[in-house]
Order: sequence, then C-alpha cells, then structure tokens
Amino acid sequence: MLWQEQSWPRIRELDKRIPVVVPLGSLEQHGPHLPLIVDTLQVTAIAEAAERRLADRVLLLPTLWLGSSHHHLDFPGTVSLLPSLYSQVIESIALSILQAGFRRVVFLNGHGGNKVPVAQALSELVCGSEIAEDAYLALATWWELNPEAFRVGMETPAVSHSCEYETSLVLALRPDLVRMDRARKTPMALDNEWVKTESPQSSRVSIYRRFRRLTAPGSMGSPLSASAEKGNRLLAAVVEELVRFLTDFFQWPELPPLGPDLG
Repeated sequence: MLWQEQSWPRIRELDKRIPVVVPLGSLEQHGPHLPLIVDTLQVTAIAEAAERRLADRVLLLPTLWLGSSHHHLDFPGTVSLLPSLYSQVIESIALSILQAGFRRVVFLNGHGGNKVPVAQALSELVCGSEIAEDAYLALATWWELNPEAFRVGMETPAVSHSCEYETSLVLALRPDLVRMDRARKTPMALDNEWVKTESPQSSRVSIYRRFRRLTAPGSMGSPLSASAEKGNRLLAAVVEELVRFLTDFFQWPELPPLGPDLG
C-alpha cells in the first residue's frame, strides 16, 4: 500500500503492526556518466518492487530525495542537508509515523552519507521518547541486506560510488540517463591494510574526507564492467532480500521492559 493514497480514516484503521517503509535517497554527483538522481532512483525502484510483492502487508511512503551529501558539494549539482539537520528531518518523519500509531518503521537507505545522521536520529529518539522506545525503528541500507548474494556475477567486491553495481542498476532502470562513453575506472585514492576506498565495507577503519580528495571525476570502482543484465539480476536479488526482511519484521515479538531488575 502507498501511504499517500490512503485517507486519514484508512490510516487510523490499518493494523499498526504493518511495517512502514521510508525510502531515503539523495541528489548528488555520481561522476560524469551517471545522473544526480542515482540513489533516489535506485532505492525507489527497490522499495516499489517490494511493495508490489507485499501489497497490503506493507505501507510505503514517498522517497525522501534530499539526503546528507555535503561531502559531495565540491562537485556541481549536489543538493544537500547538513548531517545535523538531516537527523532532525528523520526524527520528525519517524515521530509523525509513530503518532499515527504504527510501531514498525523501516528507513530504507540508498545513500551512504545518510547512515550516520539516520542512526543518530533514531538513537536519540529511542533514548528520549517513550513512544519511540516502545516501537521498532530500523535502518536498512539496501547493499547491506545480503552482500554475498549481491556479488553474484559482479567483477568488483562491493558497492562503492558510481561503480559497477550502481551503473548496472541505472542501466537496468533508466539506460537513457547513462553515458557509458564517459565512464572510466578510477584508481583507488587510498588502499592500504586499514582503508579500502573502492570497497569501504572491507575497511577496518573509517575515514571522513570530502569526495574531491578521494576521486577526481567523482566516481569510484569499475563502471566499465556494468551491464543492464547485471543490474536486473542485482535488483531482483535486493528486492527478494527486502521482501524476506519485511515479512519477518512483521512477525517480530513485542519487547516488554525487562529491567531494571536485580532478579
């Protein structure tokens, strides 16, 4: 079900155990070969495909296209909220959904820069709000749902930025927006025992730098290895994992307070 197509009486009547999904995108540079809307395009397609599979077993909000992307602002076209302000936006969205009575909210993330401010917002909500502490608030970044399954057929080990994975997805979803003649493999700016620029999930240490110090064209990885076939396979795998999670999420037990108790 689409949240925006319901009336307020319908929202009031719905089973409040139904998972509510809020897709999170961004509007930021993705190198010379991909459009600014990549993250929003991808996470929207994933969320909408899952909603079609689950029908009345999920409520899907419109995608929040504005993300936390200040580290990309040196590249023209990026539109962004500061991490602190983005956290406030997420907190307000979560409270609005909770106020409507729902108790299982999933922020489905499609942009790496959103992860820290979303986690900050949800952590503060749970610590300071009884209504939030009594609910399940989840953050799920699509490429982290099942990394092993998503690597099938790919030449590179993980999602980075405007890479084989992202380029393949856009080739599958909107090939008219891809300029493969402008795509190029970008050498890793930092690759050592601790930090893997091209495969940040493999890094043992996180670093925080603006993107202009990590890549000249704004892209990373190996977009030249991308194809629509890979994108369709990746999309199907991500949607399958998301549907599995949401189906399971609906059945998670309530967690009553267990303490403080000395036994």
